[in-house]
Amino acid sequence: MPSLEYTAIAQCSAEAVWTVVERFGDIAAWHPGISASRLFSEEARVGSVRELHLPTGEVLTERLTLLEPKQRTVGYRMEVTPLPVENYEASVSVQPLSDTGACVITWRAGFDVLSGIDVGSMTTAVSNLLRDGHQGLEDYILSDQLYAEGFEGGPCITPVPLSKAYRLINHGPTVLVSARHGGCDNVMAAAWACGLDFEPPKVTVVIDKIAATRALIERSGYFALQVPTQHQLDLTHALGNISQSQDPDKLVHAGVELFEMPNSDVPLVKGCSAWLICKLISEPHNQETYDLFIGEVVGAWADSRVFQDGHWKYEQAPSGLRSIHYIAGGQFYAIGQAMNVKD
Repeated sequence: MPSLEYTAIAQCSAEAVWTVVERFGDIAAWHPGISASRLFSEEARVGSVRELHLPTGEVLTERLTLLEPKQRTVGYRMEVTPLPVENYEASVSVQPLSDTGACVITWRAGFDVLSGIDVGSMTTAVSNLLRDGHQGLEDYILSDQLYAEGFEGGPCITPVPLSKAYRLINHGPTVLVSARHGGCDNVMAAAWACGLDFEPPKVTVVIDKIAATRALIERSGYFALQVPTQHQLDLTHALGNISQSQDPDKLVHAGVELFEMPNSDVPLVKGCSAWLICKLISEPHNQETYDLFIGEVVGAWADSRVFQDGHWKYEQAPSGLRSIHYIAGGQFYAIGQAMNVKD
């Protein structure tokens, strides 16, 4: 029985890779050798079967035999295959690579070659299948395609420790402010938002009295700040220039899609690179006199393709994930080059 192992580094986080790999039925989204796939169950679990369509029109099925989220490992067995092999079993394992933000993906496969088939040729074919799968997976995770598809706000959302939450807006991006009350959702753009304190983490944001979002915040006691990306330039500009009082369908017309985190009712905007859920610290004088709102950060998340280990990693992410910074008159800048100095 030939036994193969292919190990390679992917320039993306282990969390991002695992989020894709564990979706057992969605392999066609990233494997160049699979033209279509579907899962014969609502969710992936040991025993689940997926059907794979090859570019040749042939169909094969595979059964999930191992699903270990803590070890970031999946295993599967071919059950019906047009390939001249039998007893084909394979696995994919993902492990973080130190503190680099990259990860190591290990692909393993074992199989018997049917009588009359050249073992060397079949081994080469399977090796190419594993190698192509690795490259397709890495390209997919780093591509704008994955960004555009979304997956509950983005397939690579990972929690950020509250002690590091201030770093999500410390570079001065334009933010989107969202809130909900009484069945009404709204989102606005704000240019003036910043960190205020470390423990507990607090932020400030300036919200004009005419903003409909302001009333939702005051009534609900919660709001969210999120960091829009270069992809969302037009969306951000629209949210900063259209009032919900003028256009009740503002969010629809701007192309906003909302989602929620578990155990939270605060609406969040899909496609952003970071999200902070905040509890309003009521300061009536500041709010009325200076339009200044203070919030305690109670939850924070970021897209792991661009924020890892407490730091922004714009240099290694698609350019469309860069933050945007409003100046005036419709002019924005995208975040630029990183510069480091010794402490």
